[in-house]
Amino acid sequence: MTRQDIEELHRLMQYCFKHDGPYQLSSGLVSRYYYDGKLGTLHPPTVWLAANAIVDVVLSSGAEAVGGREAGSIPISDAIGIAAHLKGHFLPSFFIRKEAKTHGTRSDVSQAHFNGEELLTPGRRVAIVDDVITTGRSIDEAIDAVEKKGCVVTAVIALVERHESGGTKLRGRNYPVFRIFYTDEDGTLFIDEEFVRRAEEATRSGILSR
Repeated sequence: MTRQDIEELHRLMQYCFKHDGPYQLSSGLVSRYYYDGKLGTLHPPTVWLAANAIVDVVLSSGAEAVGGREAGSIPISDAIGIAAHLKGHFLPSFFIRKEAKTHGTRSDVSQAHFNGEELLTPGRRVAIVDDVITTGRSIDEAIDAVEKKGCVVTAVIALVERHESGGTKLRGRNYPVFRIFYTDEDGTLFIDEEFVRRAEEATRSGILSR
């Protein structure tokens, strides 16, 4: 990841915003702007830049798997897993279903296997990702689901942290929360310089070399 990559990602992410509100959000809150993260995470150049920005932070956290709640986490965690594979690391992904399946295993999670074994098992270290933090509810639900399976959350990472303070609540639960970008009340998108610094350090770290 380079500074140029982050700036290009910042440019592409602008297409995910509408500023002609007010808009009612899924949380029930009303906002001057609307951010549709899927416009970016389903756009190959955008999600690939995001994955390459995030992957070294995930690996340096000690995570053995990456995922979150459907549907926002799915393209991000899959791209991160591929980015890790290209670096010589095994980082399978998973997602937490909004509702358990009503057939087959009736599971509330879909997950890759871990070298033939179940992925989400007690003690497994996992990173949680999502396209946005607003109130933090979706990430809370993902955290609760993996912790019920005995997993340990090593990092929480969002592409965008909106201004509604959901990230502050998650940090209050003592989770390491990171964001590539954040917004103000008008929907202006800012690069989180602390994330850039951490990502650059993680990329340089010998921990990630192989």
